[in-house]
Amino acid sequence: MDRRSKSRIDVQLTCYVGAGRIKAAPLRTLTENVSRTGVLMRWVDDIPLPHIDRKLTLDIELPENSDFGPRVMRCRAQVARVVPASGNSHDVALRVLSMRFMKSRRPLKQYDLLNMPVPATRVS
Repeated sequence: MDRRSKSRIDVQLTCYVGAGRIKAAPLRTLTENVSRTGVLMRWVDDIPLPHIDRKLTLDIELPENSDFGPRVMRCRAQVARVVPASGNSHDVALRVLSMRFMKSRRPLKQYDLLNMPVPATRVS
């Protein structure tokens, strides 16, 4: 049974993920699909998985448009699910809490994802 209230668009976009106010290098990954209320992304193998309910900030690079130029969709999101995918990678499902569109400049501020706490719950 599909419980989605918004349709998803299968699109691979470059996404920068931040974990809070701690400084370090941001995670750069790809989205798998996007909707108005959620994002599914492929998590990088070397970075510890976020725990359920963790709040993250995403900067998703949008395709360039001649009217607007390069744009970024900045989302404040919460981890809803972590699901093992092929190999050692995982899919991370995020619930979008807020979203705004901005002119593209430098990627998201520097955040420390290497020191995130170990996930408490993983959904198989």
